[in-house]
Amino acid sequence: MKVIKSAFKWIGIIIWLFLIFAFMQVPAVEETPLYSIDSQQQFIEAYRHVNLLHNILMAIIFTVITFIMEWYVCTWLKNRLNFSKKLSKKYLILAIVAGILSFVLEILITPSALSNLNQPDVFTETLKTPLGVILILDLILIAPTLEELLFQASIQKGVFRNLTPWLAIILTSIIFAAAHDITLNLTFFHRVLSGIIYGYIYQKTDDIKMAILSHSISNLLSLIICCILAWT
Repeated sequence: MKVIKSAFKWIGIIIWLFLIFAFMQVPAVEETPLYSIDSQQQFIEAYRHVNLLHNILMAIIFTVITFIMEWYVCTWLKNRLNFSKKLSKKYLILAIVAGILSFVLEILITPSALSNLNQPDVFTETLKTPLGVILILDLILIAPTLEELLFQASIQKGVFRNLTPWLAIILTSIIFAAAHDITLNLTFFHRVLSGIIYGYIYQKTDDIKMAILSHSISNLLSLIICCILAWT
């Protein structure tokens, strides 16, 4: 009976985690009018059908829902979050350096990601519209927060809490990379390394805010470089 109860518990947790992952995609979907474009005119045509208020409300609603779900699953997995934990100057510096390192690794491992920015793309075209505000907020605040709560807080120190720290970090980083794209390429390798960096920061500081900060800084630097290269 105890085994059956435990099995149902873990099935429930897995389903809950999948729902979290599904819900956290909504803000990313609402930040752009379509996934890819072949021309600027195609983007303009798609943007004409955008209901800005609807996109904003959907992004806010699903961000809040996802955050609440992550908070409860962390409690369920015996990893109570503490956002009021006192900030340490040492850990702040460590988190910032880790974020910069993640960004540098992206440039070194996947330089081709920045090679086609002179061509029309959804990312840069969206930044020129009011939807750009949602896009920026998602990149530097929403996505880092929701992803670190799911992967590092819920999985690394929740699902894998009984494993050795480094094994938990590595397994979580692989799941983190696979969740973005299962294709085994240099981008996947970079995401695994970034996941390891964020996982290490969380393990070292025991403060999810530091992992979120690292992720946010990496995304912010990528955003800045992309904008500079695309508009020069």
